Amino acid sequence: MNLTFACLERRRGPVYSHGPLIHNRGALDLLASKGLRAWPPGEGEPVDPRATVIVRAHGLAPVEERKLRATGVKVVDATCPRVAGVQRLVANHVEGGGSVIIWGSAGHPEVEGLLGYAGGLGWVIAGPGEALALPELKNVLLVAQTTQDKEMWPGVTEAVASRFPSAKMVDTICQATVNRQSEARRLASECGALVIVGGRDSGNTKRLGLLGERAGLPTMVVEGPEDIGPGFVEGLSSVGLAAGASTPLWQIRSVRQRLEELSRSSESTPISFIKRFIRTLVLSNIYIGLGAGCLGLAVAEATGYTVSAFYFGLFFFFVHFMHLLNAFVDRASTRTNDPDRAVFMLKYRRVLIFCGLVSFMLSISGAYLAGPLVLGLLAFLTVSRVLYNIPFPWRGLKYLDAASVKDLPMAKTLAISLGWAAWLSVPLIASSPPILPRSVEGLALTVIACALVFFNLLARTLVMDFQDWLGDRMFGSRTSVTLLGWRRAAMLVWALIACWALFIVFAHVFFLPDSPILALLLPGPAMNAITLRYLLRHIGMGGYLFDFCLDGQFLLSALFVWLWVAL
Repeated sequence: MNLTFACLERRRGPVYSHGPLIHNRGALDLLASKGLRAWPPGEGEPVDPRATVIVRAHGLAPVEERKLRATGVKVVDATCPRVAGVQRLVANHVEGGGSVIIWGSAGHPEVEGLLGYAGGLGWVIAGPGEALALPELKNVLLVAQTTQDKEMWPGVTEAVASRFPSAKMVDTICQATVNRQSEARRLASECGALVIVGGRDSGNTKRLGLLGERAGLPTMVVEGPEDIGPGFVEGLSSVGLAAGASTPLWQIRSVRQRLEELSRSSESTPISFIKRFIRTLVLSNIYIGLGAGCLGLAVAEATGYTVSAFYFGLFFFFVHFMHLLNAFVDRASTRTNDPDRAVFMLKYRRVLIFCGLVSFMLSISGAYLAGPLVLGLLAFLTVSRVLYNIPFPWRGLKYLDAASVKDLPMAKTLAISLGWAAWLSVPLIASSPPILPRSVEGLALTVIACALVFFNLLARTLVMDFQDWLGDRMFGSRTSVTLLGWRRAAMLVWALIACWALFIVFAHVFFLPDSPILALLLPGPAMNAITLRYLLRHIGMGGYLFDFCLDGQFLLSALFVWLWVAL
């Protein structure tokens, strides 16, 4: 999928896949909307010499691959490394004069590719019974389709060994498949029902569903949330959720959101009420607005001055409006990254639009009262957001491969961080009369305040990139994760958190020895570190409770500063 998105982003001609890229209808529909076509071109349509053809993870038979390369197109080989290893194993064995038995599904593209490497000396069996019916063979090698059921392997090997005593057995089942099957069995033993997310044409998805059925559980194989009826969770205390190997993360998230929605609607306990309240605060962006107001006041207090509640309102309303604007402008990405938020926005869109307009009008009024510099800053930030998605009037930045601001590397991350730093810091000195003296000391405090907010938001947004990486990849947003990959991006965040903590200590020792700035050390760096660790362990499975915890650092920052001052 990553190779395909990269090809679609860099394409100079049409991009094709040799057969369905993966067995998942939702993912294929998404790729088609991004411009991926099916190979070969339609009848009578010439082959574009600039075309790119992607060989899917199942691989190709050698004859088919030679035909493809003979057309002159660029070939991108996305064959799964495990499948490629089985192909080499089969080819080497046949070259030595042996014959190959493939345990798998006849007609499956992976099996067809392996048969091609066997060169007419391969036989396919679906189970132990078919092994006994094979003709006489010499120097037999048994391999498995990489997504077969691990628990059935001993029975197949026993049948082949009884028919061909000297046969060589090589377990080629992918470990990722084994892990998924093991987890599905564990869920089946712990839960009251099992939901498997994946394409109905996917063999490994079907096998996961069979595991639940064999355990006697109510089991559903679904492609999306629309397949789950409203009464599914009634009478169930727990539901296990698993997914096939080719299921994209956004589909898993949307199904999980549907199950949680059904669970919420069937509960009427105090805890369920609290969860619904928190969800409303987070998804309406009221929570992030409250966090902005609290962080602005906390940074002001930590850098040596006290501001009125007027500035809390100024911070809250503008940040609330901007985050609502972002969610609606980037709603296609929101549907992928946060299906729960997308459903909430669609259901309450009129109320949210009204609230956003009210927040914008109140922020304009507050900026006008604060002075012309603050009003000008608000106008600058608003216009900048509007221009963020608009293509450049020229041909774009050739060397950065960017047609608009949003296409620039790290644009989203830096735009959010710089915007917050400007808005939460500059209004404090730009009012009339100025809160801080226009002096070296005032400049130093301003720089410290801006840096505190910038470091805080930069780390927070980098952590959010891990949750949003799939949508960012699909819609061309070049964030730390899509540019560097998970491992390097995580190293970048850990380094930033460490530098942020050192900066707070440095500012306290050399500039603000009597201030409560150290109180900002625990909430920000600690919460970003904890949530990043969670995302790395759960592969981006966020949600409103995750957002509640991550953005809770802003409220905690204010609480810690005020406690420091009080004590």
